Amino acid sequence: MAIGPAMIAMPKLVAFGGALVAAAVLLWIVRATDLGRAIRAVAREKQGARLVGIDVDHVYAMSFGIGLASLGAAACFLLPAYYVNPQVGNGFVLVAFTIVVLGGMGSFAGALVGGLLIGVVESLGGLWFGESLGQVGIFLLFIAVLLFRPQGLFGAKA
Repeated sequence: MAIGPAMIAMPKLVAFGGALVAAAVLLWIVRATDLGRAIRAVAREKQGARLVGIDVDHVYAMSFGIGLASLGAAACFLLPAYYVNPQVGNGFVLVAFTIVVLGGMGSFAGALVGGLLIGVVESLGGLWFGESLGQVGIFLLFIAVLLFRPQGLFGAKA
């Protein structure tokens, strides 16, 4: 599919749209539901949440389930674009960690902006320096952001 002068593969465009929908659903769960309020309470103060009657073990189990569902959705989105083997996730773990820290820990908007920024930097780095050196730009950007803003782009100071 052509968007201006850029050619984007349809599976990657569908994956992008699906990821945005999944992120919107997760944001809604965390911001607007009782489970989301319980997750935020347990994340902030486990003992205090337990004292006000929140079942902390249930919240941990539900959070784990939401994480597994997110992992399954991400795998479905990536499946058309990558070969499947037991080590396929190793390349994504470091980039995902970089995106979360770059955007700011606990910030949905930061994760989205960080992911888009990392994607553009990796694509342009691969275009200019070759595919094998495309990820160097990610870590140069990561180091630069952490030098000037250690809490990430959208993170709050501790």
